[in-house]
Amino acid sequence: MRLEPADALDRVKGALGERVTDARLNHGQVDLTVELDKYVEVVRILRDDIALGCRFFTFLSAIDRSTYKYDDDDQRETGSAGSQNKKGGIEVLVHLYSPDKIWHVNLHVPLDFDAPVCPSITGVFRGAEWHEREAAEMFGIHFTDHPNLTTLYLSEDFEGHPMLKSFKLPARSYVKDWPGAKDPDEAAAAGGR
Repeated sequence: MRLEPADALDRVKGALGERVTDARLNHGQVDLTVELDKYVEVVRILRDDIALGCRFFTFLSAIDRSTYKYDDDDQRETGSAGSQNKKGGIEVLVHLYSPDKIWHVNLHVPLDFDAPVCPSITGVFRGAEWHEREAAEMFGIHFTDHPNLTTLYLSEDFEGHPMLKSFKLPARSYVKDWPGAKDPDEAAAAGGR
């Protein structure tokens, strides 16, 4: 039985009440903003409440909503190496789905930009383990109680978090020669690109 988006929103508001700070429809999906201390509880209720039935974990990621200006931007401040406006902050984004009721919910969990820490939901959805590891590596979020918070893509000695807007990518030719070149003459002809 398909649950219409407006009905889904009403059910979520009824089941979660004050546990969410914002609940609204966004392109036919329910968008919730959840405070950190209620996050795991809200995910568990969305999964276990028979009227909601969000038992399918789709993904977890993060969003850097800050703004960052590099020192080579047109509007830079004189003498500044770069500045970051943390007003938008960083948030964890989780998408859940109800296969029985055919509706989607997105959870937005705002975090402290300077020390992003979030509880793990691997105790509710085991499939979140890999997603939390990726968000930790790419955004610098520490997931407390995560069973195996190790890197997936980057080497252990890599410094920084590539998905943050403040992370400046080095030029490819500066780092090393392009690995796709078949011979040294080809690499030189391409200018190391």
